[in-house]
Amino acid sequence: MVRARRLSLATWVVCLLSAASGASFAQPATPASAQPPQTPPPQQQRPPKPPKDARPANPRLPKGATAGDRAELPFFPLRSRWSADTELAPSGLAATSAASLIVPFSTGNIEFFDLTSSSRQFRIECRTALPLVVDGGRVLATTEDSVVAFDTADATTKWTTPLPAPAAFAPVAAGGWAFVALKNGSIVALRTDTGSTVWTVTPGGTAVAPLVIEGDRLYAATGAVVQALGVRDGQPVWKATLDADVTAVAAVEGHVFAATAGRWLVAIDARKGEVRWRYRLGGAAIGLAVDEDRVVAVMLDQSVRAFKIGSGAQAWRQELSFRPTTGPIVAGRSVLVAGFAPSVRVLDRRTGANAGLYSVPLAPGGAIPLETLSALAMVRGAGPFDDGVAFVTQHGFMHVARRTFDQLEAPVTAWPGTAVAAPQPPPGWVEPPPAPEKAPEKAPEAPAPAAPTPAPPKPPAGTPPRTPPAPPAR
Repeated sequence: MVRARRLSLATWVVCLLSAASGASFAQPATPASAQPPQTPPPQQQRPPKPPKDARPANPRLPKGATAGDRAELPFFPLRSRWSADTELAPSGLAATSAASLIVPFSTGNIEFFDLTSSSRQFRIECRTALPLVVDGGRVLATTEDSVVAFDTADATTKWTTPLPAPAAFAPVAAGGWAFVALKNGSIVALRTDTGSTVWTVTPGGTAVAPLVIEGDRLYAATGAVVQALGVRDGQPVWKATLDADVTAVAAVEGHVFAATAGRWLVAIDARKGEVRWRYRLGGAAIGLAVDEDRVVAVMLDQSVRAFKIGSGAQAWRQELSFRPTTGPIVAGRSVLVAGFAPSVRVLDRRTGANAGLYSVPLAPGGAIPLETLSALAMVRGAGPFDDGVAFVTQHGFMHVARRTFDQLEAPVTAWPGTAVAAPQPPPGWVEPPPAPEKAPEKAPEAPAPAAPTPAPPKPPAGTPPRTPPAPPAR
């Protein structure tokens, strides 16, 4: 009796739950105009699998890149294009445009030279001691009290913007913006098309390294502090205080890197300003360059090191035979480093292996016993076969070399000394008779053809097909 009563109670509970659920589904329909359109969520389609006979991807290339990409082509060997001696000392670092090598000289002039023939194109009066900057068809020259923009096509003056104080470093330009760090601690933002001042801020302290632009952020190093400012208004986003004064700054999407005088390489989160990792360096870094997965540092201890962006682990280290003077230049598959020598060392940016050493072909027996580089500028042509390097020495000797992919006329390196003739055979030596020729081996007979495979019997009439039907339309 008790058991029957328990069963009836359970039956009533089930009935009540069924009725409640049925009532929830049996709601009155709302008019079609009041219902929002129900769009099915887009289905994420998986990429098709490669065929089984496809060749495996090259593990030395980044994801999505091919061996024909411009960024994956090596920048060595180099072949000489032309040389010219101006016999004038440059006053600052030169720059290149699409068709010209632009050099500031100590005479107070800026001269344009044709990249293909070394002929002088233009000469303008403008005295500057800071590096020239080319961006968007303009070359920016920084004088003692202003920034002057010239057209790279005809060297005409486009605009002149006075500065409230002398510039500490050359402007950094990108995307129509130009930012100048001044010696009074201020940063001025200009438009490169008109030269008008957009904003001026004083973040607190004089910049100790050139400014860096990445995306919508401007990074400035003032003493031991790295600051992130908004490009549009110059407002501070975050500050990161490090152990010592900053010597170099580099940035890539999501990451900011700073080398300090305390011999540390620090990686900072570009979004929050938090330190992600630190690596103890063997010496002070004078320059940084970053690509998609490596940050490359040039050290004063005559070495070049590369570190993984995510973890900070050292990927490779390479010693130099000269003392470097400027930071590394990442060009294609190579890293270029110059120093107190009229040459450039080319390294593989992924392995650090020595790709070669290119020396400027100076005139033999010249009056200058030792010539050092004043500027090393990259030449970006219409295609990878037109890319090259422009050298300017401290005494005004200019040289342009282009990247080549064909065989050189002479070997890149040669063993020192004089070639020695092959030794003669000893007296009484008789040349042995030639070995008898072997009879050609008989080719193996081809195997008998296999019997044809019998066709499978046809299924009886009315058998359903094995292919599954297409899914119903949603």
